[in-house]
Amino acid sequence: MFKKQRIFMVVIMGFILVAGYVLTFPQWLFPGLYPTFVETIESNWGLSLPPPEKEVDIYNDRGGFHGDGDAITELYYNNESDVELIKALSKEWVSGEKFETESLPERVLSLIKETDKDASYFFLQESGFDYIILELKGNKVTIFESYI
Repeated sequence: MFKKQRIFMVVIMGFILVAGYVLTFPQWLFPGLYPTFVETIESNWGLSLPPPEKEVDIYNDRGGFHGDGDAITELYYNNESDVELIKALSKEWVSGEKFETESLPERVLSLIKETDKDASYFFLQESGFDYIILELKGNKVTIFESYI
């Protein structure tokens, strides 16, 4: 009888551990259920970016329930047509030499430390506080994003 109780307890503990893992890290087991970074940008900002060849998170302090905070992500593209699609997102791209940082909020300046004169910039701000900046240089798009 004692042996059956031990086996039952081990099976129950194993089930609890597996269930806890699935509930804690569901995106690892079911990645198709979660949007990609590019899909999130389209949903939040209405900007349709092509899927990148490579995505690198540079900085991310967006935590909590609402996802407030700042993030910097680099997207790399191999196809020139993808870069052209990004350029076509807006007619408001500004060269790095003409991109005015003085009028940007202080918290934006804390992320975008300096501008690159060889890059192009696109700034979009919504609801007074949330913003996104796209820096395009060659085949790399650096996205500076903040939500409050």
